[in-house]
Amino acid sequence: MLSISNLSKTYANGVHALKGVELTIGTGLFGLLGPNGAGKSTLMRTLATLQEPDTGEIVFDGLDVIRDPERHRRHLGYLPQDFGVYPGVSAYDLLEHIAVLKGMSDKKTRREQVEALLEQTNLTSHRKKAVSSFSGGMRQRFGIAQALLGDPKLIIVDEPTAGLDPEERNRFHNLLSEVSENIVVILSTHIVEDVRQLCPRMAILAEGRVLRAGAPRTLIAELEGRVWRKTADKSAVGAYRRSLQVISTQLYEGRTLVHVLHDGQPEQGFEVVEPNLEDVYFSILRTNATAAETGHAA
Repeated sequence: MLSISNLSKTYANGVHALKGVELTIGTGLFGLLGPNGAGKSTLMRTLATLQEPDTGEIVFDGLDVIRDPERHRRHLGYLPQDFGVYPGVSAYDLLEHIAVLKGMSDKKTRREQVEALLEQTNLTSHRKKAVSSFSGGMRQRFGIAQALLGDPKLIIVDEPTAGLDPEERNRFHNLLSEVSENIVVILSTHIVEDVRQLCPRMAILAEGRVLRAGAPRTLIAELEGRVWRKTADKSAVGAYRRSLQVISTQLYEGRTLVHVLHDGQPEQGFEVVEPNLEDVYFSILRTNATAAETGHAA
C-alpha cells in the first residue's frame, strides 16, 4: 500500500507543481491521468526519490520514503518518460550492468533474471542488439525489463505509450497488466484509453491537484443520463460553448460532434448518450477550469 499525504512541491522558478496531493494506492494498476503540465512527472519523480517535496509524507508498506529513500529504492522499479542508454551496448549486457547497479551480486541469479525478463518482454531474439538501435516500442519493453530487475514491489511508469503505434501499445498494455498482478504499478499518462483499458482505479490530476479519484466505472456511472450529443456546423460551436457546458468537440465527417453535460435535454436535436471515461475526464477538467476562471475552488 502506498499512501501520499499533503504532498507539495514548488520549483525555484516559482512553478507550483504539486499542491497538497492526497492519494492511497493499493496492489494492481493505478492510473494517474492528466494533461501535459498537470504535475504528473513531478509526482512520479518524487515517488521515485529523485527529488524531495517541500511538504508532505510518502509511506510505502510502512516505510517512510522521504526519511529512508535508499531502502525504498531497493523495492522500486522506475520507467521515466525519457531514458538514455549507452550507445552500442546490447540489451543483455545493459540489463546485466543495471542489475549489478541494483545490487544483484550473485552472478547465476542475475543471469537467470536477465534471461527471464528478456523472454517476458519478448526481446530474447534481440538480446545481442544495441538498445540504442531499438524501435520506440522495443525501447519501452526494455524499459519495463530494467524496471523489473530485483523483483520490485512498486513500479512507476511515466507516459509509457506516448508515440507507440497501436500494435506496440497493445503489446505494452498486456505486459503492464501481467506484471501488476501482485505489486503496485502506477501508470502516469495523458492518454485516456490507456487508463480505460488497464486501470481498476485512477485519479485525475490537473494544475498540481487531485481533482477526482476512484474506480473508472463509478466515475462514469455518475454521468449517466447527463451527457448529450449533437452534430453541428462548426459555426454553431461557439454559441454552444457560451450557453452550455460543452465538455468536448471532435470532427466527424466534416462536421463537429459536440458533447454537452446537462441534467436534461439542452435543446432540440441533442440526444442522450452512454458516458465514457473520456466524458468523465473532460467534464472534470472543464469544471476545474470554469472554477478557476470564476475564482472558486473546484
